Amino acid sequence: MKRDEGNERGLGGGFTAKLAPGSDAEQWAEALEQAPPFGEAIGRKLQRVREEKGRTAEDVAQTAQQLGLSWHRPTVGQIERGRRALSAAELIMLPLIYGRPLGELLPEGTVWLTSELGVYDREVRKVLGGDYTPNHLALRAPGGWHVKGRSDQSGEEVGERVAEAVAVLSTRSQWPTRALARYVQDKPDEAETKAAKRLDTTPHYVAYAARETWGHGLAVEREARLRERGELPEGKRALQSARGHITRTLVAELEPVIRRYETRRGEPDHVDPSDIGPMQ
Repeated sequence: MKRDEGNERGLGGGFTAKLAPGSDAEQWAEALEQAPPFGEAIGRKLQRVREEKGRTAEDVAQTAQQLGLSWHRPTVGQIERGRRALSAAELIMLPLIYGRPLGELLPEGTVWLTSELGVYDREVRKVLGGDYTPNHLALRAPGGWHVKGRSDQSGEEVGERVAEAVAVLSTRSQWPTRALARYVQDKPDEAETKAAKRLDTTPHYVAYAARETWGHGLAVEREARLRERGELPEGKRALQSARGHITRTLVAELEPVIRRYETRRGEPDHVDPSDIGPMQ
């Protein structure tokens, strides 16, 4: 959206950035504003190819039917007007139907694959080439991919998200190698800290082993087993003794699990990007 003063572009997500006139970012912003939905763009391209070859919509529909597709003349018209989406199988079959390579049937320029994701045609062709996976850098470079609310974040916003990711990774480093994110949300409890001293390990290793074994912390499991005994012992000392006996049993159950993780200590910690949020 052009403003009365200066060169500003709103690229979705509520963020508006001042862009240098004629810069790559300015041209990319303008391309995104003018970009049509993918369905409309490829429909127009298919219509142009069909007319250049002197074929009618009925001709195209009959060719598609010979390949097993349920296309009729109105179907072709709906596709060309962007009112009917192509399936993945139909997209692959387009060269057989239109007699042109797929690269010549794809729309040119920038298009919106969804209401949230815009992309330049070069990137589409690279993906269809079969050996290319866009990374987070592709979302930041003009003329590549654009996700509303992410690609248009300010430098400060990006910095905050990076800091959050680093904080998560820093926290994870205290846990066993390749620790699963769902088990490292809470800090070790007091019982796990005491058990760590007994086992000559770290509280995080005890906490992780407990969560992997029982789905929760050592103290929670201790109280659950105490309740399973039925009537609680009377008197503070008797209650402490019962808890101590259960704790020793639980620590014995955890020790082999902890030792297994300790043998992996020092190995590379391959972090799954999905554990720290979606692609930035």
